[in-house]
Amino acid sequence: MALATSALQIGRSALLTNQAALQVVGNNVANAANPDYTRQTANLAALPGTPLAPGLQPGAGVTLVELKRNLDEQLEGRLRAALGDNESMVSQQLALGRIEALLNDAGGEGLATQMTNFFNTFSDVQNDPADRGIREVAIAAGEGLASSLRNLHQELAGVGADADAQITTLVEQADQLAEQIAVLNARVVAAEAAGNGEANALRDLRDAALRDLSQLVDVTVRHQSDGSVYVYVGSEPLILAGLSRGLTTRSSSDGQFTRTSVHFADTGSPVQPRSGRLAGLITTRDEHAFGRITAIDEFAAALIHDVNRVHADGQGLIGLSAVTGTYNVDDPTATLSVAGLPFTPRNGSFFIAVTDTGTGTVTAYQIDVDLDGIEPDATLESVVADINANVDGVTAAVSPGGSLSITADTGRTFAFGFDGQSGREDTSGLLAALGINTFFDGSGVADIQVTQSLRDDGSLLAAARVNFAGDGANAGLLAALGNVPSEALRGASISEAYQTIAADLAVTSGAVREAGDVSDTVLASLQSQKESISGVSLDEEAINLLKFERAFQGAARYVATVDRLLTELMSIVR
Repeated sequence: MALATSALQIGRSALLTNQAALQVVGNNVANAANPDYTRQTANLAALPGTPLAPGLQPGAGVTLVELKRNLDEQLEGRLRAALGDNESMVSQQLALGRIEALLNDAGGEGLATQMTNFFNTFSDVQNDPADRGIREVAIAAGEGLASSLRNLHQELAGVGADADAQITTLVEQADQLAEQIAVLNARVVAAEAAGNGEANALRDLRDAALRDLSQLVDVTVRHQSDGSVYVYVGSEPLILAGLSRGLTTRSSSDGQFTRTSVHFADTGSPVQPRSGRLAGLITTRDEHAFGRITAIDEFAAALIHDVNRVHADGQGLIGLSAVTGTYNVDDPTATLSVAGLPFTPRNGSFFIAVTDTGTGTVTAYQIDVDLDGIEPDATLESVVADINANVDGVTAAVSPGGSLSITADTGRTFAFGFDGQSGREDTSGLLAALGINTFFDGSGVADIQVTQSLRDDGSLLAAARVNFAGDGANAGLLAALGNVPSEALRGASISEAYQTIAADLAVTSGAVREAGDVSDTVLASLQSQKESISGVSLDEEAINLLKFERAFQGAARYVATVDRLLTELMSIVR
């Protein structure tokens, strides 16, 4: 009778085990289209039984010993890292595409072409300095270049601001994912503590959340013996079992740009993302957008200063009756080198030539600007006093805003950069620093524009060097200025500086594209490897389905056979 019972137990174990295995196959098939599902395998093992005879122990059937999740944890970690790298590159590529469009000169209408045209118009002025129409073209070209630079600044600032605005939203998403992972940690631990094996469905949900989190910020996952995971960002923990420290943002401003930074919510300590969309956006904001504005601002400042230095030493078609500087000092009594001017003057001198309009007599005066560092150094008030004391026919004053104002007496006009015989350079750079007789106004890319006086009267364009309307020598200097080494640009010319900016963008964009292609390839390879391990193959499941179905059918026939034999045995006994 024991033999019959053992036989029935074998059949029962086979029926139940293969039925369970069929359920596993069915669950795999049901989740074949679920990207977050990890394929499960029913692992079977033979049951030991009592010996039939000495040395003969066939066993007592079969049992389901494990539901295995087909997952490579090391591969999963590499996949999370690849997801973060890929998202970072995608974020940067999108922004760099916008920036490249701003500097693109393929159609012949970009900044490079405008800058070339701007300097070329001065060659036309040099050839015919008395033609007011040509002068207006040069002024318009300058205003067009200035407008394009201002627009470039606005667009770059917009790219940076857009990236910064996304950071808050992404940090909120990351914080929610961290809280979700912490909750899933607690559920996994509770489910597995009950002794029912791994909570595969919960682990799948947690792994999916971890992958989503890794797309936002770089994470390191460390598995614990109780089934939970610790998640680190950099070297600091974000999730410890069922506790999330949380993520939040803070904003700061440097007076020009607002930047959003990432912090742990509990302590406020900073988070420095190294990959993921957050890292890509931060790099886009700080390097590709705001950082590039810094380089373009330096270029624009050099353009303003160098053009103004040359223009200030020239004369227009008519003499000046009054002029007011476009740059103000913070304090008229402060040394000019530290008075808050956007461009710093130095020790040197400049010339004022006063013309008697009745007789045509020209008298030139040299004004020394003492900025040798030995007190007392020149201030705006001292320059005004020097002009009033030494130059007949004009009156200088400090305007209410803190700029230099010079007005000619009745019957007089004046000009700069002329000693009565030949052109003379303002070796102090004070005229350009104060915005006297200059072409551009502004201090950088954000506010560059042609001075209002030139826009109102093109005859003031300083094309001459010897105070003669037919002279175009100063216009020639302006025409060549694009290729002259600039102190403000550390010896590079204005044209070279712009080419460097454009080339740097091209190199950066190319490097990011190349890195993006590499990250795409790596990610695709890892996803393919993961799919081969964790993905559901319907063909494979069809084979398993047939195998377990046949095993179940065989077990059913075996039980039926045993039952028939037992019935016959009982009939014999009766």
